[in-house]
Amino acid sequence: MMCHTPLPSAAPPVYLLSSSADTVISRLIRFGTQARHGHLSVVYRVGDELRVYSFARRRWSTPLDGGFVEEGRERYTYSGGRVTSLALYELPALRQAAVRARLARWRPLFEGCLYNLPDAVANAVGLRLASRRAFTCVGFCSLVLGVNREPGVVQLGEVLAAAGARRVFEGEIDGLEAFTGARMWDGDSAFYGRRLPKHRAVAAVIAGQARALGRIAGERLAGRAPQR
Repeated sequence: MMCHTPLPSAAPPVYLLSSSADTVISRLIRFGTQARHGHLSVVYRVGDELRVYSFARRRWSTPLDGGFVEEGRERYTYSGGRVTSLALYELPALRQAAVRARLARWRPLFEGCLYNLPDAVANAVGLRLASRRAFTCVGFCSLVLGVNREPGVVQLGEVLAAAGARRVFEGEIDGLEAFTGARMWDGDSAFYGRRLPKHRAVAAVIAGQARALGRIAGERLAGRAPQR
């Protein structure tokens, strides 16, 4: 485990959190990208809580069907999909202010967006299938960080580098909470209880990704650029 003393700030800090989990999906993403971590989130400190935002699955039983989520602590501790590694990154002060402003302004948009599985597959080979209304975790973070227009910024490590992020902690969830002096929000405990029967889970994945592909195709046909 490594860490540095966090810098004092007038406003609650905004971090990036990269992670890897011992799940089939996470292993496939890491294999495709050859990266240590496959998931990226934006972290706010609000009082004594860490609030974590990303694009990810909405239910444990439907890993490929998701959208904009506020991630609870249980996502990072559940034994069936235990997160094996976490890294926390500090952002430059001006970048933090911009992230706060963008997320506040665009949150209503994100609430209605889908998880962009086609872009996740393309991302593994260094390509993009971006959409204005469907995102991966990396696409979401690159947008709120303001680095999505920069050439060559596609995969997780490239987003961190373009944002000027500095790693300040690496370890597991308990150490992260000790480092920040705040506990991760624990309001998503129903995430693992919202299980669907297998046939409904498959149907949800197919329907969700058909909508995502439809949105991408419609935007391309209409000549609309991805969300900036």
